[in-house]
Amino acid sequence: MSIVISEAVDYAIGNGLVKYNTRFELTHAPFSLTPCPVSRELLGQLSDLTPVANGVWIKIANDPAFLKSTLEKTARTDGFVRNLLNLLPLDDHFSQRQLLISRNDFLLSAGTGESSRQVPKQVEFNTISNSFLALSRQISLLHRHLYRRGLITAEPIPNDPLEAAVDTMAAVIRSYDTVAPCLLMVVQEREQNIFDQRALEFRLLEKHGYPTCRMTLKEISEKGSLQEGHLKIDGYTAALTYFRAGYSPDDYPGDTEWKARSLIEHSSSVKCPSVGMQLAGTKKIQQLLGQADILRMFADEAASKMINDTCVGLYTLDEQVGGLTASEKARQSPARYVLKPQREGGGNNLYGSEMKTALENLTEEQQHAYILMERIISTPAPSALVVEATCEEIPSISEIGRYGVCFADGKTLIENRDIGYLVRTKSSDKDEGGVCAGYACLNSLCLKA
Repeated sequence: MSIVISEAVDYAIGNGLVKYNTRFELTHAPFSLTPCPVSRELLGQLSDLTPVANGVWIKIANDPAFLKSTLEKTARTDGFVRNLLNLLPLDDHFSQRQLLISRNDFLLSAGTGESSRQVPKQVEFNTISNSFLALSRQISLLHRHLYRRGLITAEPIPNDPLEAAVDTMAAVIRSYDTVAPCLLMVVQEREQNIFDQRALEFRLLEKHGYPTCRMTLKEISEKGSLQEGHLKIDGYTAALTYFRAGYSPDDYPGDTEWKARSLIEHSSSVKCPSVGMQLAGTKKIQQLLGQADILRMFADEAASKMINDTCVGLYTLDEQVGGLTASEKARQSPARYVLKPQREGGGNNLYGSEMKTALENLTEEQQHAYILMERIISTPAPSALVVEATCEEIPSISEIGRYGVCFADGKTLIENRDIGYLVRTKSSDKDEGGVCAGYACLNSLCLKA
């Protein structure tokens, strides 16, 4: 095993499968040496679902009345959601073009009875700052290298979401038709996952000739300006604004950052995502789409069935579930549920005793800021996980994400397709699953024998 680990770590570092750790020391990204096996049927089901889900979320993002009415109660106690709602444009502004780079995340639910078939169940639909477009490619190349060397036995399924995302971004920038266009990438000050982001910048310039202005919200507030509706930055026009930050309240410590977000939203720059799309990605929206009558507002019968088949129970805390409120049900059986705020990124959810304590202390008003979700039970499989050159062989579960791109002009979809996958594998005794948050390892898919 030591030979495999040494070869894998050297390949990872030599080929850009890297990040900064919490001490901001350069290291390889955590990875698995055990590709996750899936059937062709499951692979096809998940990739076919991507454009369907994209289309549904585009419709929601373009419905400000629905977003406002749905999130009104949440906004009363969640200042972050309230500030985003305040930035929603008027109805007649929704003819603007927008780009969605989505990731639909699933866990494979264990089969029941005599069936061993694993069923994909949706964890969440992510609409902002979907990371690892580059590193998910590099982990599949790492596994391909190890397979060709005879050091692992599973051949990975090829995967390159970065190239597809870059090509779509270039098409969006080209369509803006302006002098000195650029990609404006909104970033955090100290970014552990910077190399995943910069790979996109490098490829966009190398292949398509478009530069990237990489800035924090504070820098955009200081340097950005509107000129005839165009967002100008350092002599460039921000044809496309791509958020790799702005998904957390921590990204908005003061009015300066909200001023920058307002500047972006009021400009003609194509947003990825728009504020409407970011709000469409809240857990409250996911919960409502589990209700057939709400889902059919945005999807036809066939699309509704595809999405509904992947849903698990999601509840407001005051909702009746089997004669009890959802809050009471979760306090009674905390191992069966997870409590989710309206946030993206790892480390926000509450489980077990921590969840039970939170539920006991939330006021009636505060309850509207959360959604209760049934836990998805997956069957653990043996995995070899490598973190900072140290390998641990442990029972693990894998979360599979499908990336998609959707370029829309109002209700017209110019491009809408699946572009690849992300796999994050973690110890089966861990609740959270973020790679940069330190909970999971990057992985690839392989076909079941």
